Amino acid sequence: MLAKEAVGRIESAVGERPIAWVIMEALRDGMNRAEIIKGYIPPHRLLSDLGISDPCDIRTEAIAQHCGATIVYERLKGSAARILGFGNKAFITVDLESRRERQRFSAGHELGHWMLDRGKVASFACSEVFFATEWGKDNPEKRANRFAANLLLPQFMFEPCAKNKDMTFDTVTSLAREFETSLTATAIRLVELGSYPAMIVCNELGRRRWFMRGPDVPDRLWPKETPGAYTCAYDLIHKSARKEPATDVQADGWIDHPRSKYYSLREHSVAISTDLILSLLWWKDERQLLDFEEDESERDDE
Repeated sequence: MLAKEAVGRIESAVGERPIAWVIMEALRDGMNRAEIIKGYIPPHRLLSDLGISDPCDIRTEAIAQHCGATIVYERLKGSAARILGFGNKAFITVDLESRRERQRFSAGHELGHWMLDRGKVASFACSEVFFATEWGKDNPEKRANRFAANLLLPQFMFEPCAKNKDMTFDTVTSLAREFETSLTATAIRLVELGSYPAMIVCNELGRRRWFMRGPDVPDRLWPKETPGAYTCAYDLIHKSARKEPATDVQADGWIDHPRSKYYSLREHSVAISTDLILSLLWWKDERQLLDFEEDESERDDE
């Protein structure tokens, strides 16, 4: 059954009854006879199995249906999405009033719970803040975020689109529009799969909440707990600026290393909420990374 037809049957069945009651009734009656997928299947395998090779063909409703889950849309209070599973079937409810890119990531996130946590927890309700903040410590929310990012921004599609693009939010915005995805998830994938060494840092209420390095950034380079006074993020945190362009700043405003004051990096920071600031740090001049590797090599030889 196509997802659209399933949604139509659900809407006609709801009437004045609680949606949860209708969902449980539908599951018991075998309303959706999607193929039952036993065990975890990684996102790239799902896309391959379904013959999806273009961003415009990544339809979350159809993919979820293939995995035994039906996506429905209704107004939600207190959460951006939720999932209710029963046996080998599930219903994912996504907030009707969210932006389309948020709806897609919410659906992908809940599908991640279904694929990763099936049989462990019967239901999840996820607020929008989870999609921006839960990228650090390993937990079910981070794993669901990662599943959604890999599904909606698969490496084999994203990497060619990001090739040789600047590591800025101008690039992120363009890619997010192409893939219909959230700013946070797209920025993370740019750092992971882009052509240049970069790092993304999320600050919440002025302190580092999480960060991710690109593959070309040494593991021993860490961002500071709080951005320095001469960074763009500092201005956004303290409300002295509403929007900042990509700017070259001294690396010691961001990087906790004794020699950072001798180098610069390009910073592009944006406020994604009243409390959260995302910053892309791009070593456009890679001398610091090269010098750092030489220092580490000499130290290891001693």
